Amino acid sequence: MKICVSGASGQLGRLVGEELLGHLEAKELVLMSRTPDALPEFAERGVEVRYGDFDEPGSLAEGFAGCDRVLLISSMAVGRRVEQHRAALKAAVTAGVERVVYTSLTNPVEGHPCGLVVDENRLTEELLHDSDLLWTVLRNAAYAELQVPLGAVAITYGKLVTNAGDGRVAPISRVDCAAAAATVLIGDTHEGQTYEITGPEALSQSDIARLLSEVSCRPVTVVQTGDRRMRWGLGRLGTPKPVARAIVDLGIATREGYFDLVDGGFERLVGRRPQTLREVLTASRIELSGFDAASVAYG
Repeated sequence: MKICVSGASGQLGRLVGEELLGHLEAKELVLMSRTPDALPEFAERGVEVRYGDFDEPGSLAEGFAGCDRVLLISSMAVGRRVEQHRAALKAAVTAGVERVVYTSLTNPVEGHPCGLVVDENRLTEELLHDSDLLWTVLRNAAYAELQVPLGAVAITYGKLVTNAGDGRVAPISRVDCAAAAATVLIGDTHEGQTYEITGPEALSQSDIARLLSEVSCRPVTVVQTGDRRMRWGLGRLGTPKPVARAIVDLGIATREGYFDLVDGGFERLVGRRPQTLREVLTASRIELSGFDAASVAYG
């Protein structure tokens, strides 16, 4: 069996590569990236590193050649991802791939406040269902590591500004997402399955502020704000408009309960509990305490 990981030079892709090397011989693993030179540590261990770019469909079939299973990590190119993923699935069929594992996200339903970001994942899941490939979908919750830079800002100013209301999220670490992906890729009983990969607990913004206070030993309070003021405040911090809009939309989706899901899918797959957000924040204590925030606060 040979397994290919797409987007292998990204944060999740690298972690999956490391996980798989704990179960496979190097010759059984292919790492595909549009920047293969960024993966020398894998090439030095005998892993085959190939070029493959979702914007160059012809490169994908070559990247997948000889592989039985592919991890299709969702592209970062919002607005172009459906066509990119369509090309990748077509290339997988051409290359003779048997099964594709796709990284989606929590609750990719129509009418989601996050709009295109979610729609593209839902449509990709539909492409998989309609394909001739065996498939597995991993719906990863928000990465716990994303709370580190956000938490650093909150610690710096002593306040966590949010438009999420009392909504809750169940963050999961990238390390755990990688472990789940590796387990599914090497297993033989996951065809046609969709797994919800979430953290062990659903947390409100008040819960997160409390964790930040406890980890940093500095007080952090929650400041609830409206959507328009949140967008204005992010603009004052120099946040690009598309990013600010995405952050506000995430807050709306959280407030409306789209991410309030805790599932035991990870533990059933991997056989251990996922890391808590407290554990991720504690491991990132240096980053939290050493953050040099912008000089303009908002809220």
